[in-house]
Amino acid sequence: MRPRSIIWFERLIFVTLILGMFSTILNWDSIVARTALTESRPVAFVLIVQTLTFAMIIGLTLLTSRRRSRIAMWVSIVLTALGLPVSILMLVHNQFVGSVIIPAIQMLTQFVAFGLLFTPNARAWMRRKGNMPNLQDTFS
Repeated sequence: MRPRSIIWFERLIFVTLILGMFSTILNWDSIVARTALTESRPVAFVLIVQTLTFAMIIGLTLLTSRRRSRIAMWVSIVLTALGLPVSILMLVHNQFVGSVIIPAIQMLTQFVAFGLLFTPNARAWMRRKGNMPNLQDTFS
């Protein structure tokens, strides 16, 4: 059975995705207008980038929280850490399209979620090799 910290990690990451979708919907016109400066098909580009990003986050989260993948855990942490300086600069210079509140909440939620992966019970669960869930249990 998964520890509460792992369950909450998964939930919090999915909350950040929902916040991201909400932010994208609220700021769609501005995002597309900004993307139009560099791309000939801004709507398609934004949709592709959003879809691939969300799919990658969902995949890494499920691999971490359901399959105990330490590789997926560290890839998620490294990707978040790499994006952190850019996000902070955008917050400081108010360059986020629309409200800065949603991205700030997303960042804080991600930190809490990743912090939960380092609780003693989560670390012990991640190290355990036996009783790995099968693929059918992963999505139920």
